[in-house]
Amino acid sequence: MQITQHKTELEQQLSARRRLQPIPPAWRDAFERQRLAEFSRLVSLWSPLLVLAYVSCGGFTWLSYGDHLRGPDLWAFLAAEVVSVALGGWGLAMARRPGWQQRAQRLIPLLFGLTLFAKVLAGLAMLDPWLAVNQVYITLLVLVIGMLALQLSLRAALFGCLLGLSAFLAAPWMTSLDYAVLFLGHFLLTSAVCLFVSLLHEDRSRVAFLQGCLLDLERREVQRLNIELDELARRDGLTRLPNRRHFDEVLAREWERACRTGHPLCLLLVDVDHFKAYNDHLGHPAGDACLAQVAGAMQSAIHRPADLIARYGGEEFAVLLPETQPEGASELARRLIERVDALCLPHGASPIAPHVTISIGVACTAGRVWGSRQALLAAADAALYDAKHAGRHQHRLNDGRQSSAA
Repeated sequence: MQITQHKTELEQQLSARRRLQPIPPAWRDAFERQRLAEFSRLVSLWSPLLVLAYVSCGGFTWLSYGDHLRGPDLWAFLAAEVVSVALGGWGLAMARRPGWQQRAQRLIPLLFGLTLFAKVLAGLAMLDPWLAVNQVYITLLVLVIGMLALQLSLRAALFGCLLGLSAFLAAPWMTSLDYAVLFLGHFLLTSAVCLFVSLLHEDRSRVAFLQGCLLDLERREVQRLNIELDELARRDGLTRLPNRRHFDEVLAREWERACRTGHPLCLLLVDVDHFKAYNDHLGHPAGDACLAQVAGAMQSAIHRPADLIARYGGEEFAVLLPETQPEGASELARRLIERVDALCLPHGASPIAPHVTISIGVACTAGRVWGSRQALLAAADAALYDAKHAGRHQHRLNDGRQSSAA
C-alpha cells in the first residue's frame, strides 16, 4: 500500500510539469546522497584534468606575461594562485574521501566562492593593464570550470557567484572605475550564462531522479506482485495451506538433504474418514468448511518452522517432518487425531464415530532406505491403507522394517 501511495505521488509530481521539480520530503535525503555520489565520482574521474587546468592557467600567465610580473602585480598573482591551489586541493581531497563527503557537500560552495573572491581581488589589485585583462579571463575560466565542469548544484553555484561578486565591493579603493565596471560586466554575464546552464542541469537531474524513483517503485511493485502470485500458486485456496506443488518442491529438497546428511525424514499422509459420505450427507459447502477446520486444527499442532503441512489432494493432507525419529512422528500423528477429534464436527454418515475423524499413515527413513522420495510416498500411502483397513481413526507406522500400530 505504501509503495502504491509513493508511486501515485511521484506520478502526480512528474505530470505537473513544473520548472525545477521539487523533491518530495520522503526522497530528499536520497536525492542529496545521489547528487553527492555523482559529484564525488566526477571529481575522482576528472581531478587530474582539473589540476591540469589550474596549472595551465598559471603557466599561461607566467609564460605570456612574465615580463610584466614584477612588484605588487607579482605578489597579487602569487597570492591568488596559492589561495586557489590550496582551496582547490582541499576541496578535491575532501570530495575523494567518503568520510568527508557530508562536510564537502557544505564546504565545496564556500571553497569555490573563496577561489573566485581571490581571483577577483587579484584582478582588481593588478596595476599592469595586460595582467589585469588576463586576470579577468582567468577568473571567468575558473567560474566556468567550477560551475559547469564540476556540475555544482544551483544553490552551490549561486552561493559561489555571490561570494565572488562581493569582492567587487573593494573596487573603488583598488582600481579604476572603468576597468571595474568592465570586469564586473564580464563576471555578471558569464555568471548569468553559467547559472542558466546550472538551472537546466538541476531541473534535468531532479526529473531524472524522480523518474528513477518511479521506475524503482514500479520494479518493487512488480517484485511484490510476483511474490504474491508465486505464493498463491503454492497455496491451496480453500484451506490456505501449501498445495501439492509446494509440497513436492519441499519434499524433493528435504529428501536430498536427508540423503546428504543421513538425518531421518518422516512423512505423514492424512485422510479424512468417509469424507465422500460427509459431502453426500451435508453437501459440498459443508464439506469445504469441514476441510478448512480440519486443516486449521492440524496446523495448530505443527510447531517447528521446518515442519510442513500441505493439502495433498481432495480430503488428503501431507505432513513432512525433517530430522524426526519415528517416535516423534507417531506422537505427532496421535496429536493430530486428538486435535481433529476436539473439533467435534458432526458426521452422521460415519460408521466410526459421531464426529469427523482422520486416519494417518506414517513412513520414516534415514538416508536412502526407500531408494527414492516416491518410494517414501508409497510407504506412507501403504501405512495409510493399513490404518483404513484396520478400522480407521488411527495411525500406522511404516519405518521400512514393518508396519505397526502405535
